[in-house]
Amino acid sequence: MKRDLADKWEFNFAGPGRVIVWTSPCLVCLGLSQVRVLPEAIALAPVGELEWVFSLAVTTFALLYLAIARSRKSSLTATAQQDALPEELGVGQSVPRENSQVLLDPLDGEEPSSILNIAQGIADQSSGSSLPGSESDQLNPLFPQIAQSGDPGLEFLALHIQRMPIAHTLLDAEGRFLAWNAGAERLFGYSHQEIIGQTPDPIVPPQTRSQVAQILQRLTQGDLTAHSINENLTKFGETIVCEWYNTPLFTAQGEFTGILSMVQDITDRWQSELTLQSVKTEMTTLLNAINEMVLLFDARGCYLKILPTDSPLLQRAASQLVGKTLHEIFESALADRFLDYIQRTIREQKSFDLEYELSLGDRPVAFSAKVSPLNGDRVMWVARDLTDRQHIQALLRRYAFTDPLTGLANRCSFVRSLGIAMQNSHNNLRATASTREVRSPKVAVLLLDIDRFRIVKYSLGHWVADRLLVATAQRLHSCLNPGATLARIGGDEFAILLTNITGLADVTEVADLIQSAMRFPFSLDEHEIFSSVSIGIALDHGGYKRSWELLRDADTALHYAKQQGQGQYVPFTRDMHDGAIARLQLETDLQRAIAHTVHPTPPESQPFQVYYQPIVSLATGNIVGFEALVRWHHPTRGLISPGEFIPVAEETGQIGAIDRWVMTEACRQLGWWQQRYPAAADLTISVNVSGVNFGQVGIIERIEQTLRSSGICGRYLKLEITESVILKNTGSALAILDRIKALGINLSIDDFGTGYSSLARLHELPINTLKIDRSFVSRMRGLDETSEIVQTTIGLAHTLGLDAIAEGVETAQQVQLLQTLNCDYAQGYFFSKPVDSEAALNLILAEHQLSKNG
Repeated sequence: MKRDLADKWEFNFAGPGRVIVWTSPCLVCLGLSQVRVLPEAIALAPVGELEWVFSLAVTTFALLYLAIARSRKSSLTATAQQDALPEELGVGQSVPRENSQVLLDPLDGEEPSSILNIAQGIADQSSGSSLPGSESDQLNPLFPQIAQSGDPGLEFLALHIQRMPIAHTLLDAEGRFLAWNAGAERLFGYSHQEIIGQTPDPIVPPQTRSQVAQILQRLTQGDLTAHSINENLTKFGETIVCEWYNTPLFTAQGEFTGILSMVQDITDRWQSELTLQSVKTEMTTLLNAINEMVLLFDARGCYLKILPTDSPLLQRAASQLVGKTLHEIFESALADRFLDYIQRTIREQKSFDLEYELSLGDRPVAFSAKVSPLNGDRVMWVARDLTDRQHIQALLRRYAFTDPLTGLANRCSFVRSLGIAMQNSHNNLRATASTREVRSPKVAVLLLDIDRFRIVKYSLGHWVADRLLVATAQRLHSCLNPGATLARIGGDEFAILLTNITGLADVTEVADLIQSAMRFPFSLDEHEIFSSVSIGIALDHGGYKRSWELLRDADTALHYAKQQGQGQYVPFTRDMHDGAIARLQLETDLQRAIAHTVHPTPPESQPFQVYYQPIVSLATGNIVGFEALVRWHHPTRGLISPGEFIPVAEETGQIGAIDRWVMTEACRQLGWWQQRYPAAADLTISVNVSGVNFGQVGIIERIEQTLRSSGICGRYLKLEITESVILKNTGSALAILDRIKALGINLSIDDFGTGYSSLARLHELPINTLKIDRSFVSRMRGLDETSEIVQTTIGLAHTLGLDAIAEGVETAQQVQLLQTLNCDYAQGYFFSKPVDSEAALNLILAEHQLSKNG
C-alpha cells in the first residue's frame, strides 16, 4: 500500500441499520495515520430509528478499529521481508463468524489483504493483559497493554474511551469486571477500585439476574445482537433502567475472552414511555367507554390513523381503511360531502359539526361528528354514535306530550293545543269583526273528574283503577268528533278541547252525550263498575288572554259541579270566579288567624274568641251550663259567622286546631269561674268535637292534659259529637267514647235527627244527652204533626235514660211546648244569644231566671 494513496474504509456493523462512520479530525491532527479519508465517508448517518447513543458507540468502535489497524500496519511496514506477511496475517486471522465486521483495502488493486473482526482486533490487543490495579494503570484504561505499549496513538485512544461520557465496562471470560471507566463510575456510583474483579451482581437486582445470565450466555456464543434493557442498582440503592450495547471479544483462534459493553441510563425515557403507554391505554379505554371514534384524514380525504382500531363503529376493519380515500369507501355523494367538510376545516382552520347516518351491517347508525384542524393539512374527525340518544330523545318527546297510561295527550300538550286554538279563534274573531260577519267560531274546554274514583282505587287496587282510567279514556274518545282533543291532565281528570263551536248549546250537547255514555257499567276482569263523571265547562268568547285562565275557570266550574252531586255538569259564570277568589282569600286569612291564635303576638291581637250561650233547665229556669262557641274577628270584615268559616276550616283540615284551642280556652274559663264564684261551682261547659279531632291519635291524652291544666273535674265537661262523626268512625268510635266516658266526661249527640243514625245502635253508645236540632224546634207550632219529631226524640231519650236538650229556642210558645213535652233543657236566643266571657259571668252572678224575663 502506498502512503500517498487515500485509504477508504467501509464498516458493516451488526445492528438495526446501516451506518457510515467518519474518522475524528483529532486522529488526523495527531497523525495516527496519513490516511486521507474519502469525502463521502466523512459523516455519520444513522438510518431508521438509530439513536445518538448507537451513533456514538459506532464512532468509538471505529476509532478502536483504526488504531488497531494502524498499529498492525506499522508493524508490517517495519518488517523488510514481504514473504513474512502471510504468516503474520495468519496469526491475526480469525474464524469468519456471522455478523462479522470486514476491513477492505480495495485501492491496492489486490484481494483484501486481511479480514478482521473488530471484536477479534480488540481481543488481540487485550489478550494476555493483567488485571487492573498495577502501577502502570494510572489512567484506568480499558486495555492496560495499550497503556504499556508506548504508542502515543493507542494511549490517546485509551484516554479517549476513559473520558467518554457514556459508561463502558469490560468483563473477562469468567464474568468479572476488567475495566470500568469514569462514565460507569458516574452512572453506578462505584469507583474503579471498588468494582474491578467483581461480578455484575452489585449492579443487578436479584429478580433479574437470571435474565442477565441468559444474555451473557448468548454473548459467549458470539451473538453480536445481545442488546438489552435492564433494571440496575446503584451504589446508593437506587433502581435505574439502563440500555446495554454488548460486544463479545474473541482471540484470533476464536476463543472467547470477554465482553465489552456500553451502558446508558434511560430511566427518564423509560418512565416517559411507560407513561405514554399508560396514556395510550387510558385513551383507548376512554374512547371505547364513551363510544367515540377518532380518525385522522389528510387534505385528500385519505385515512391516516384510526383509534381505536377495533371500534364497533367502523364500517370495516381499520386495516382495510388506513391508506384509502373516502371515495374508495363511500358512494360519491356522501364522500363529496365528507371531503368538503375536511377541506373547509383545513382552509378556514376552524371546527365544524355535522350529523350523518351510515349502515353498519344490517342496522342504520346515526353519527354526530366534530371535524377539527391539526398542524399541516390534516384534520381530526371525532365521531359518536347517536342512535341510542336519538331513540331516547324520541321517547322523551313522546312522554313530554303524551300520557303513558292512556296514550292521550297530557297536560303540557293540551295547554299548548289550547293556546294555538285560542289564538286562531281570536284571529278569526277580529277578522269577522272587521267584515261585520255574525258568526265567529269559539273555543270551549270541558274538565271531567271521575266520581268515586278513590273508592275504586282503595277497594280494588291500583291495577283496576288504571284499567278504569283506560276504559274511561276510550269511552270518552268515542263520544267526540275527530276535531276534538282529549287529554288526561292528571290523576282521574280529563280535559276536552272543542273548536269551531257556535255557542254553549254545542258544548252542553257533548256533555249530555258523555253523561249518557258513562251510565253503562265497565266490565274489568271479574268486576262490574258503575262510574260517572262531573264536568266543568268554560267557553272562550274572546275575552281570555291566556290559555291557563280558560282552564282555571273550567276547573272552578268542575268544583261547583261536584258540589251538586255525581254525574253533573256546570258551565262557568263570572260570579263563580268571584266566589273562588273570595274563598281563596278566606282560606288564606283563616290560616293566618289560626297561626296567630296558637302563637298570639301580642295576646290582645288574638283573632278568635270563645263566646258562651247558656243552657237553661226548663223545670227551674236556672242556668245549668254553657255551650262554647267560637267567633272570628276579621281585621277588615269584622265578625265572621261560624257558618261561613267553619266549613272552610273543615275542608282544609284547620278545624282540628280551632277545636283544640276552644276546648282549652273554655275549660280554663270555667275553672277560673269555679275557683272564684260559688254560683259557678256546678256549671258545665259543652264543647264541640269535630271529626278531624275525634279520629286523631292522642285525643284522650290531650283531653286529660286540658282537665289538669284548667283544674276542673271531668263531670263538668261535656263533649258534643255529631252523628256523622260516629258513623264515619264506626270501628273505633265505641272504643274512644268508652275511654272518654271513663274520665267522667259527659257525651252528647249534637244535631240529633240530621245524621240518619241507626236507632238500633243508639243504646250501645255511652252517651248522656241528645240535642234536638234547631230545624225541628223552629217548625213547632203546637201539639200537632209539626212537633211529632221533637216529641218522639224526647221520648226516645227518656226511654234510654238520656237527657234531651232543644236547640234554637226563640219564642215563649216553643218554651211552653217543650215543657209540655217534658223536655229537660233548652238553649237559644229566647234565653240569651252567645256572649263573651264577661257578659256570661254577669248572667251567672245575677242568678236571673231567664224563662220569666225573656
